[in-house]
Amino acid sequence: MNIPIWPGTSKFVSGSGDTAFGFYDAQSDFQVDADKVANFCARRLGYPLVDVELQSGSFYTAFEEAITTYGNELYAYKVRDNQLSLEGASTGSNLNNALITPNFEPIVRLTEMYGAEAGSGGNIPWYSGSFTLTSSVQDYSFQTFMTASGYTGSDYDLGIEVKRVFYQPPLPASARYLDPYDGFGFGGAVAAGIIGFGGFGVGLGYLMAPLNYDLQVIQQIEMNEMIRMNNYSFELLDDKLRVFPIPSTTNGEIGNSFVSGSSLTLSASVSATGTGTTVALPQTSTDGSGSGATFAITADGTKVSKVGAVASGSGYKNGDIITISQASVNADAAALNVGADVKLIVKAADLNEICAGGKIWFQYILRNERISRSIKQTPDKITNVSNVPYTNPDYNQINSIGRQWIFEYTLAITKEMLGYVRGKYSSIPIPNAEVNLNQGDLISAATAEKAALIDRLRTYFDETSRQALLNRRASEAESKMVELQQVPYTIYIA
Repeated sequence: MNIPIWPGTSKFVSGSGDTAFGFYDAQSDFQVDADKVANFCARRLGYPLVDVELQSGSFYTAFEEAITTYGNELYAYKVRDNQLSLEGASTGSNLNNALITPNFEPIVRLTEMYGAEAGSGGNIPWYSGSFTLTSSVQDYSFQTFMTASGYTGSDYDLGIEVKRVFYQPPLPASARYLDPYDGFGFGGAVAAGIIGFGGFGVGLGYLMAPLNYDLQVIQQIEMNEMIRMNNYSFELLDDKLRVFPIPSTTNGEIGNSFVSGSSLTLSASVSATGTGTTVALPQTSTDGSGSGATFAITADGTKVSKVGAVASGSGYKNGDIITISQASVNADAAALNVGADVKLIVKAADLNEICAGGKIWFQYILRNERISRSIKQTPDKITNVSNVPYTNPDYNQINSIGRQWIFEYTLAITKEMLGYVRGKYSSIPIPNAEVNLNQGDLISAATAEKAALIDRLRTYFDETSRQALLNRRASEAESKMVELQQVPYTIYIA
């Protein structure tokens, strides 16, 4: 097959397919320079003294690759210099000609996690919870708290992280600072302005003190109420909160089960025949949610005289109405009959008392949210260096510095291409001798030249980075000051 090689001239035609991708075929400067670059490279490779076993399309393709490589290096440098400012921007606009001003948004996003940990803001919500302290119980399980709060399943498998255990007074410390009983008599909440009076003196007069003194006093009051006025101290052990001292029985709360043997109140008088007591009668219904209690009914021959709780049950509340049907009473083995359903009113005195020591409050975060809140799906935003919207450069806008680099890189590529072509045969036989081709020299020289050109371009970009330019400007400013110090000072005499 007879394939023509470089004839000495060429004529680039846009859209002819002479370039592999056609990125720049329609750009006027590319169309003009394509043939000039082909002629330049051919002459640098020895034409017309030696044949160059390439075609015009080979030179055009090398030229296209060199421009693309230049753009890749250029925009990779731009991404490195601006990635923090670019993250979160839209991917819908071309950044080739965009002027990018650094912004603080990435720094703010970074500091949000510190704010969340310190409790001063951030992107992780804090929640509050509490334990009701029970007499003689010192340890309280956060796992039990999670289950009772509905924190189950994979969304909560990392558990909670307790951030703060505290006592919170109802009024701000400034109200106590101006307390009428603190020895000054400035009016407490009125002076603090929290009930509509607008501050001490109603705007007519002021008691001035150094502001730093006021801040120290307020802070001292806060610490006093947090430490001295708190009933308990604590420590966190694994998933438990241990309180000190052990809660006593000084406070009580109404429970939800009956006190065994207690006498209950009838909602209405019920007639009865016979005397004696029936035992272990279950309730028929209740207007509450309690269950499990059983009752004993005593009659005096004419009416029901007493109903007492035998089994305590659970879930009862003050004010519930419990019904024991007439049929269930009369079916009992005892010789006792009632003339109607027996209805009982549950009162607080009938229910047991839980001895408790108040509540201890804590603030916490869900650890799974620390992870989930740090990830946001934004398919239309810049999230990494791969989707920064830079495209191939516009060759028409590349200056002479960039073009010279492109010409040299094109030559290195064509030198490499020619080396591979000549490598098909290591030598060509001729009468009484043979000609050795320079494949090895071409490829090694091309490899070295390409590496040197890439290093030169990267060094140039690094020297013009934002950080390098700012350092240079700072150095220039320092040098100017040193130079100005050598100027003699003029003494003016008035």
